[in-house]
Amino acid sequence: MRSFHHVVHPGSVHGTARLRTRLLTYFLLVTTGLYATGVTLTLLPHGDRVTSDITGGVVAICLGIAGVLVLWLRPGSAVAHSCALAAAMVATPAVMAFHQLAAAQSQCLLAAMFLAMNIRAFHRDGPGRALVGVLVVSVLAAVWVSPAPMYPISYVIFGVAIVAAGEAFGAVTKALIVASCTDPLTGVFNRAGWEMATAEATGGRTAGSPVAVVIVDVDNFKAVNDSAGHRAGDELLVELARSWTQAAPRGAVIARLGGDEFAALLTGHTRDVVDGFVLTTTESLPYASVGTAESFDSEEPISDVLARADADLYEAKRARRR
Repeated sequence: MRSFHHVVHPGSVHGTARLRTRLLTYFLLVTTGLYATGVTLTLLPHGDRVTSDITGGVVAICLGIAGVLVLWLRPGSAVAHSCALAAAMVATPAVMAFHQLAAAQSQCLLAAMFLAMNIRAFHRDGPGRALVGVLVVSVLAAVWVSPAPMYPISYVIFGVAIVAAGEAFGAVTKALIVASCTDPLTGVFNRAGWEMATAEATGGRTAGSPVAVVIVDVDNFKAVNDSAGHRAGDELLVELARSWTQAAPRGAVIARLGGDEFAALLTGHTRDVVDGFVLTTTESLPYASVGTAESFDSEEPISDVLARADADLYEAKRARRR
């Protein structure tokens, strides 16, 4: 799969912010609910049962509620997600630090494993592994200071379980997400990836913030396939995606919408930058027609801007035929 340093591309797991936020919210809601249940049961009459100090549970509940509120108030904010993730990474070790039973520690281990899966699924490999490492250290430190009797082998099992969950299931989840958003021929976003990535890129638009959609469509593409074969047509599309992505401004979202039609979303760029990109596209792709549309209305859906760019594209095609 191709990746380009200045363009939003599927391999970086962009375009999944809403899914990432939703899953982290569900995780916090479920774990906070379980910790609240545990605290409630501890406070009820329990006879001779061994119970734990509820301090860790109360801390975890407060962190979980704070994390959910942050994600709810700022759903598209990277800072909000980082704060909520930090709360999730601290909550479970906080509970484990006060457990008195080894069985209770094993139950909390499941939460740490699911969190490791979430981290590896939605973060790049380097930062993701670093975060999982921090989670492992936090969990093992909590188990070490807790009054629960643990065998030395338990520390190894806990660490391996968290890392394995992240690497095996988290990496598979990431691969599935990337594959579902990627055009297998050209390596850019497919239509589903376009919808997700553009929603993320324009989620925080303010009034007057410009966006532009540029569409490229190969002229007489069927004739290329008929005369030179489908392999030649595929090579043409691959080369178009490569050269167009390299020419795109920083932060552009590039997608193959279907067949021989490609689209680019540019956010926050001046008119000169957009015009320059369109001019470069026209000069570098003489075998294709180009359509473009801009919007300064933060309420206008990207689908409407895309439709206007598409209309401009077909007007350009008619002009080229004439």
